[in-house]
Amino acid sequence: MNISDFLRTITQQIRFSNRCSLSTIQPVRPFIARLLSGTHYSPIFYITTSEEVKRKVFRQIESFSFIDQDETVVIHVDFEEKYSGIILQKTLHKKKNLVIVININELDQDVVELENFMSLSVSLEKGKEYQRDQLIDQLFRMGYERQDYVREKGDIAIRGEVVDVFPPDCVEPIRTYWWGNILEKMKYFQAETQRTDYDLEHALVIPRDGEFKTVPLIKIIMEQARLIFWDDVFTENLHLSSIPQVISGIVSREDLPNIVVSASHPPAFFGEIPKLINYLKENKWGKTYLIFPSEKVELFASILNEEKILYSRDMKQPSQIFLLKGFPVEGFMLPDLGLSVLTTQEIFGKDFTRPSKKKVESPIAEEMLSSLQPGDYIVHEEQGIGIFKGIKEMVLEGVHRVYLVIEYAAGDILYVPIESASIVQKYIGSGDAKPKISRLGKDEWGKAKQRVAQSIKETAQELLEIYARRNIEKGHAFSPNSTWHKQLELSFPYIETPDQKQAIRDVEHDMESPRPMDRLICGDVGYGKTEIAIRAAFKAVMDGKQVALLAPTTILSEQHYLTFKERLKKFPVRIAVINRFKSTQEQRQIIDGVKNNEIDILIGTHRLIQKDIHFHDLGLVIIDEEQRFGVMHKERLKKMKSTVDVLTLTATPIPRTLYLSLTGIRDISVIETPPEGRKPVHTVVAPRNQKMIKEAIQHELERKGQVFYVCPRIKSLKKIYDELVLLFPNYQIGIAHGRLSGPDLEEVMEKFYNAEIDILLCTTIIEIGLDVPNANTLIVDPATLFGLSQLYQLRGRIGRFDREAYAYLFYPKRLTHEAQERLDALLEFEGLGTGYKLALRDMEIRGAGNILGQAQHGFIQEIGFSLYTRMLQEEISRLKGENTETNLSTSIILQENAFFPNWYMKKENERFSYYQRLLQAQKTKDIEDLKAEIEDRYGRLPSEVETLFKITTLRYYGKIAKVDTIEEKNGEIFIVAPIEVLVGLNEKFRKSGVKGLLVNHHGKQALKIPFQKLNSLLRLFDPNVGKG
Repeated sequence: MNISDFLRTITQQIRFSNRCSLSTIQPVRPFIARLLSGTHYSPIFYITTSEEVKRKVFRQIESFSFIDQDETVVIHVDFEEKYSGIILQKTLHKKKNLVIVININELDQDVVELENFMSLSVSLEKGKEYQRDQLIDQLFRMGYERQDYVREKGDIAIRGEVVDVFPPDCVEPIRTYWWGNILEKMKYFQAETQRTDYDLEHALVIPRDGEFKTVPLIKIIMEQARLIFWDDVFTENLHLSSIPQVISGIVSREDLPNIVVSASHPPAFFGEIPKLINYLKENKWGKTYLIFPSEKVELFASILNEEKILYSRDMKQPSQIFLLKGFPVEGFMLPDLGLSVLTTQEIFGKDFTRPSKKKVESPIAEEMLSSLQPGDYIVHEEQGIGIFKGIKEMVLEGVHRVYLVIEYAAGDILYVPIESASIVQKYIGSGDAKPKISRLGKDEWGKAKQRVAQSIKETAQELLEIYARRNIEKGHAFSPNSTWHKQLELSFPYIETPDQKQAIRDVEHDMESPRPMDRLICGDVGYGKTEIAIRAAFKAVMDGKQVALLAPTTILSEQHYLTFKERLKKFPVRIAVINRFKSTQEQRQIIDGVKNNEIDILIGTHRLIQKDIHFHDLGLVIIDEEQRFGVMHKERLKKMKSTVDVLTLTATPIPRTLYLSLTGIRDISVIETPPEGRKPVHTVVAPRNQKMIKEAIQHELERKGQVFYVCPRIKSLKKIYDELVLLFPNYQIGIAHGRLSGPDLEEVMEKFYNAEIDILLCTTIIEIGLDVPNANTLIVDPATLFGLSQLYQLRGRIGRFDREAYAYLFYPKRLTHEAQERLDALLEFEGLGTGYKLALRDMEIRGAGNILGQAQHGFIQEIGFSLYTRMLQEEISRLKGENTETNLSTSIILQENAFFPNWYMKKENERFSYYQRLLQAQKTKDIEDLKAEIEDRYGRLPSEVETLFKITTLRYYGKIAKVDTIEEKNGEIFIVAPIEVLVGLNEKFRKSGVKGLLVNHHGKQALKIPFQKLNSLLRLFDPNVGKG
């Protein structure tokens, strides 16, 4: 029987009886619903028992696109969303082949009536004239809230001729551009990047708030449904009696005609890829559909190719086996159709969820960090650290000038022309320590820079020497990946993040090189570093080498051991763990096993590097958090590391600028993307409240989770323990702090990890990095005694599971002035704003210390992080013999009004940020991109901004020509540069009809030419003019 005949049998039965039973297994029912959606029985309302089943059915139907080549639209309505009913009604009006999945409890819902709602909405049309101000007032009345940037649904932002709005029913916000009252154009834009996507001709802006007429959902179903598909649930409803209905599952009715679809569940392979390969080779089904996430499809395709199994990825091609992309929940087999469907559930024993659209890191958040606010500390490369007082605009000799105002010690004020903003950066240090303000006219700053420069010189020299030594040494070049490697990769029960994939590629490339690997993998706990270590270890073992994995604590060594055993159980790899949990006899057996090559991978604490352990043929050392080991351990490690490949894992982030500076002399892979399924941590900042504490813990315990309760002072633990025992007498509460002995502390942590303790009351000891996926509520009491970076680390302990996580940061009712300042910072910490970014930057500076040596931490504090990394980068470039002239900047002094007007770009920090970015532009494309971005975000460029971009381009041309200054004075243009440059320019200008004269200008050699307008200067200096 083919699919057409199969479908005809079902539709005939429905047509004859209007209501019938369907007997088949659950995974097949969504498949049949999708088939029916291509008939005149569309739209179909598919009704499930619960919200969880609703989501699964939706994924199942959506994944069966091979049936109709994506012609069917399937939606599941989330009635928690305010305007879901509107979206449903709009979809019903527009779409044909349609399946709407709802659960039984939603049948009684009332939804906003579409017609009434549309009458209260605003319709926008490109090119049409409106009363713009009245329209904006109307949007405010519709509940829209004004913000600096549109980030959330219901936001509105107004910047000159640009109005941004985010209607609640839209996936992306809308940017409108106005010329007076004419709506010139509209575009969708990304809230994360603030950059536009594509043009719109029409848009409907619906209300954010208000009272609206509603209609029962059942009425919509009565009017629109052509078929109701009941899945394991059924309710008699007179309103729906005239609509054809299919009743399936446990509620099938004996009094109704019954459609029996013979089906069975496919065999389970539990990650055993060879078993699956054999099954496919002996495949007797007419059609077998293997449906994988796209990330696994490519990998499995290569395995099928190696095994010479014929398959197709194109449904239009004749084939017995099809390899397709999708995220179904489970597969099935239909013998009557000769059809089988295999999913990740059968192949891996795991259900993969579709990756959500990853949020792009917002450049605005980065602007907030790098841009200045009055009162911020600021670093002037030549004058030192001062306090930024703001931007001052003055008109001098008829020309509008912009200056940064910096206050130094003794109240001295320095005015810095905005064209020199590239030598000024916001001061960024570590922790709460405030920098020392410099004194103008004194040499303190110069001496500080000399001290730092000398230290940087030594650090860079040491790094380059280590790099050179490693390049000379010869190690083992590991073999390329085999089929077994691909099987291990395919059996990974998650979808690798892009960063994780790149890190794995980096490690494999290093290991296949004859040079000994020494790579640092940087990424938060739970971001997938262990899987990278597993792949590296497996590669080493496949070449007959042994692996040592060193962990800082016993419990972490046990955690690694269990993870390695689970991942490598299908392969002949011998794994052991050595730590204090092993008896003396067991340790002796392990030591003999390692020596006699009976153990491939040995995992352990510092016990692993003691002198009585001798490896038969060590090929790879993996170190987890090296900075946590003592001096003696590190010396022993150095001896172990001399000729073998080394992989170091750390959860302390490192700064991107430092990472880029060290490219080529230190091998670093950074994993910044959180794994799929990681939910955001909801952060609540509130006064201490026992009722809220009880409710927060109760909520977590009721969903079978665990709780971290962090208190900074050991002396307060007993009081809180007694409080918790009274509140939760039936739960296990453990205490952990730094004064416990090592074994006692690890015993508590082990019990918590094994879910034998429900609430862990502790000090900051949880920063050790133990991964407890079941602990998803954190209470910090009081939070005002912690720095932002500590809170960031603490908050990082939760949110590692596919469920919502909650962090409660409590503060006392009475606060000191210092605690109040901390609280203000905490309130920022609720969102991913500046507080979060600064906390992360603080952590990164610690990470810099781990890589460069802790002695560098003080120097970073002394001159600020930005200047330090730039000096380091320059020194490394100098030692490597690279060109360091990139910092040459041409000074442009023309009688032109070139600035960002206040009315165009209202926020001072935004203006400063863009001035800096203009000065840092390295090529024409950078300037053009920046111009497009500003016009995109703020609208048509005023003449002053157009001039500013022309001057920026001229500055870039001057830099290429190696010119120091281009100055307009007394109706003439003076160009200051080295004499050989001036001679070349004079010759070039002469060909364009401009005669120059070599003169002395303020004691410097210069070329004087007659006055030229800005556009003429651009043509004269354009490096592409006059070529060829």
